[in-house]
Amino acid sequence: MMKRSLGLWACFLTFTGALSAAEIAGRIIDPSGAAIGGAQLAVTNQTGIVARTASAPNGSFRVDVPATEGASLVVAAPGFATRTVPLDQAASVQLELAPRVDAVEVVGSTIELPAAAQASSVSEITPEQVRGRNEPFAMDLLRYTPGAVFNQSGYPGAVSSLFLRGGNSNMTLVEIDGVPVNSFGGSFDFAHIPAEAVDHIDVVRGAQSAVYGSYANTGAIEITTRRPGSEPELDLMAEGGSHWERRFGATGSGTLAGFGLVASASRYDNDGPVVNSDYRNEDVTLRVSRAFTRQRIGLHGFFDSNEEGEPGPWGSNPMHIFTGIDTVSRAKNNFSSYGGHYEADLSPRVREEITGNFFLYNSGFQSKYGFSFNKDLRAEGEARTVVRISPHDVASFGVAGGREEVKNSYITDASYSTFPLRRNEAAVYAENRYDIGRLYLSTGVRAEFFRTPAIPSDGYSRPDFPASNISRVNPKVAAAYSLGGTRLHSSFGMGLRPPSGFELAFTNNPALKPERTRSVDAGVERALLHGMLMVDGTYFYNRYYDLIVTLGGSLTTLSHYKSANLANSQAQGAEFSARLRPARWVLVSGGYTLLETRILSLDGSDAQAPLPFTVGQQLTRRPEHSGNFTAAFSRGRVAADVTGYFRGRALFEEPSYGAGSGLFWNPGFSNIGLNVNYSLGQGMTLYGNLRNALDRHYEEVFGFPSPLLNFVAGVKWTIARGQ
Repeated sequence: MMKRSLGLWACFLTFTGALSAAEIAGRIIDPSGAAIGGAQLAVTNQTGIVARTASAPNGSFRVDVPATEGASLVVAAPGFATRTVPLDQAASVQLELAPRVDAVEVVGSTIELPAAAQASSVSEITPEQVRGRNEPFAMDLLRYTPGAVFNQSGYPGAVSSLFLRGGNSNMTLVEIDGVPVNSFGGSFDFAHIPAEAVDHIDVVRGAQSAVYGSYANTGAIEITTRRPGSEPELDLMAEGGSHWERRFGATGSGTLAGFGLVASASRYDNDGPVVNSDYRNEDVTLRVSRAFTRQRIGLHGFFDSNEEGEPGPWGSNPMHIFTGIDTVSRAKNNFSSYGGHYEADLSPRVREEITGNFFLYNSGFQSKYGFSFNKDLRAEGEARTVVRISPHDVASFGVAGGREEVKNSYITDASYSTFPLRRNEAAVYAENRYDIGRLYLSTGVRAEFFRTPAIPSDGYSRPDFPASNISRVNPKVAAAYSLGGTRLHSSFGMGLRPPSGFELAFTNNPALKPERTRSVDAGVERALLHGMLMVDGTYFYNRYYDLIVTLGGSLTTLSHYKSANLANSQAQGAEFSARLRPARWVLVSGGYTLLETRILSLDGSDAQAPLPFTVGQQLTRRPEHSGNFTAAFSRGRVAADVTGYFRGRALFEEPSYGAGSGLFWNPGFSNIGLNVNYSLGQGMTLYGNLRNALDRHYEEVFGFPSPLLNFVAGVKWTIARGQ
C-alpha cells in the first residue's frame, strides 16, 4: 500500500488543471441586514468541499475558488438555517433565523456532507460556542452533548473518561484533525485538550467502525483545530481566577503567498483545592494549507504537555480505608499528532485523496512505589477515491493501513525487560450515498485485517504467543427522510475494539478477539412555532458482546484460559432535545437522556456475571438520568449565557481499591454556571465566568470532590481587518 500511496502522491503533484483559481467575496447578513460574523462557508462541487473559510466580524468574506464545474456556496451559522447559493449570488447572502446548530461538514461519513443531510445522530460544538463560552477545555463543552456522560476525578487535569450511550470508556474514537489519538486499546483522557486550540467539535453517536475502523464502538468525536478565516486575525487572551488559575493564549491566522496559516499556543495553570492537586497544561498548534488549480494540500500538527498532582480519593471513604492525601504521586504527559492531506479533482466527477498521520503519547507516573512509564504511537496512511455516479448518487472506496505500538513499564518479557507490543491493521472499505429530494440513504462496509506479531513469554503466566491474524467486517446503513418541518432518521452499524496492551500482556490466551458492538437508533426531528422551535427525540439500542473478562473462582470452568471474550452487556434509552430561537438575540436549548444499562450473562454460563457484579445489574458510572440546558443572550455590547447540567445517581466502585472492595451509589448532582462577555469595542472584550454558581458539593467520580464555586475573569482581544 505504501508503494501505491507514494506513486499516487508523485502523480498528483504533477497534475495541473486547465483553469486557474478565482476569488469570490461577499457578506453574510441576517434578515435585518446585520452582519453575521463567524459563519462557516464552504465551496462545494459534485464530489465535496473544494475551499472553505469563515466570515469576519463584520460579516465579510473572501475565498479563492479553484476551477471547478457546478460549484456552489454553503453557509452555516449557529441559530440560522443553512443556505446554499450559486457562486454568482455570493455577494450578499441572507440567512434566516432557525433554532439549528448546523455545519458545512461533519463526521460519520467518508463523503463530505452537511449535518442536515446526515442520517446518524450528530451534534456540533460551533466556533461561536467555543469562543463565547470561555471554558478552558474542550471537555467542558462536550458535556452538553446528548448521550455523553463524563467522569472526571475532581480537579482540573484529573483523569476524565467519556461513557457514550452506555458504552465503556475505551469505546469512543477520538480524532484531532483526522488523526486518531486513542491509546493502544481505545482509552483516551479528555482532560488535556485546551479550548484555545479548537475551532469546532463534531460528535456522531452509534457504532461507526464501518467508517473509522477500530475503537468507534459507540461513536466518534472529531476535534478540529483553528482554521484561517477570510481576513488576517490575531486573537489574544488572558484570565485568572480561583485557586490561582492562570490562562493565556495567542492565535494568529491569515494568508501568505497563497498559503493559509494558523499558529496557536496557550498555557493553563491551577494550584488546585488541596495539596498536590496542581495542574499545568501547555499546547501548540500549527496548520498550513494551500489550494491551487484543482488540488489542495494541508499539513497540521498539535502538541500538548501537561503535569498534574495525584492526591488520591480524598472525598467519600465508605470503607474507611483511605490513609490520607498522597503528596508524592504525580503524572506527566506529552502527546502530539501530525497529519497531512492531499486531494485532487481528477475530473468534475472524480476526486482522489491521500492522508497520512502520526500520533505519539508519552506518559510518566511517579508514586511512592517508584516511577513507571507508558508510550503509545501510531502511524497510518489512507488512499480514497470519491466518484459522483449520477446527480443523486455518490460513492467512495479506499484502502487504509497502519501500525500501533505500546511500551509500558509493566509489559515485560521473561528477563523483566520491557518490549514494544505491536499490532498492524489494514482495511478496505466502500460507501454509497444516494439522495433524491427528501430522501437520504447511505450504506457502507469496511473489512479490517489485524496482525499481531509474536509476543514473548513473561516467564510466569504468559507463554510465548505466535503471530496471529484476525479479520472482521463492519457494515453501516443510515437513512433520513424530510417532509415539511419533520425529519425522520435511523441508522444501524457495528463496531470493534481490539484488545489493549495489558489485555494481551496479562493473559495466557493467545487468541483474544476484538470486542464487538451492534448499534441501532431511530428518531424524529420536528420544527414548531413557525420554525422557531426545533424538537428531537431518538431511541437507541447498543448490544456489547465478545467483551474481554478475567475469569476466576467458579468461572474458570467457562474457559481453560484466565481471560476470554465471554462477557456481554446492553444499553438502551432515548435522547430528547429542544432548541428555541424566537429572536436573533436569544437561543435556548436543552436535552435529556434516559439510559438503561444491564450486565448480561457470560457466554456458556447459567446467569453468571463476573464478581462482584450480578446479571441484570446496572453498569457502573452510567446514570439512568442526565441532561443539560443552555440559554444564550446577546444584546448590544453584552453577550451572556446560563448553562447547567445534571446527573442522577449512579453505581460506583469503592474509590481506593476498586470494585473488589464493594459497590456504592453516588448521589446525583447539578451544576449551573453563568458567563458574561462585555465588548469594549475595537475587538476587545472583558468576561467573567462563574462556575458551579450554586456551590454544589458533589463528586462526579465517587471519592473525588469536584471544584466548588469558583470564578475567573479575563480579557480577549481580536485584532482583525474586518472588526
